[in-house]
Amino acid sequence: MDITGAIAIIFFFSTVFGLFYIYFSTRHRERMNMIDKGLAPGLHRPMADHLRTLKNGLLLIGLGLGCVAGHLFERAALPPGGDNPMPYFVGMAIFGGLALVLFYAFFGRKQQG
Repeated sequence: MDITGAIAIIFFFSTVFGLFYIYFSTRHRERMNMIDKGLAPGLHRPMADHLRTLKNGLLLIGLGLGCVAGHLFERAALPPGGDNPMPYFVGMAIFGGLALVLFYAFFGRKQQG
């Protein structure tokens, strides 16, 4: 194995470790602050499981529709033979974001009020 591959693997695993460390240490600090203020640490529940599943499902449907839209745009507007992945990424970003906005429009306001 060459040195760049070894450096890439070390960098990848150290990044994953760093992200996990930051996540768990931040969560621990947040819970300790809640206990200091007299609140129950399990009080904060971000979203019900069925709504989280619905949000993830809508996001995946939006990403799939974005792939289809990117493919159709590539066929219709770009010259044949080009391997340009940009229409796929743009379509996935637009339709994925649209799916999340629709989820918020239907269910986000009901959670707040």
